[in-house]
Amino acid sequence: MSHIEQIPPELTWRIRGQVLYPDQEFAKAILDQDDEGMHFGLFYENKLISVVSIFRKENEIQLRKFATLEPYQNKGFGTELLKYLIELLRLDNCDKIWCNARKNASGFYTKFGFIETDETYHKDGYDFVIMEKTSF
Repeated sequence: MSHIEQIPPELTWRIRGQVLYPDQEFAKAILDQDDEGMHFGLFYENKLISVVSIFRKENEIQLRKFATLEPYQNKGFGTELLKYLIELLRLDNCDKIWCNARKNASGFYTKFGFIETDETYHKDGYDFVIMEKTSF
């Protein structure tokens, strides 16, 4: 059984580090803006296995540092967390959700109506594309 709840930023750091920055220092997982965001975690059998952070600027929301522990990937947990956030933000009358998606994960976001923009970049050995969702 899984459940989703809002969590403090410090609870996101371990999973961010393990999934997104496995070969880098722990500090890489900490954002300077973490205190300005809202952070959500998906718990499975009372274990935190997936995290994402959201940052609001006016009526737009940026998703950041979406990460699911490797043994739980491709099992629907990330899908459950993203569906939850999309519905939460729809009810909050959000105009746009966007993220800097790793190119190899863009298909995941496409399934939820995110569209790739023309904005791409390369950072820390990964190719990224900015993706956005404006219809709910």
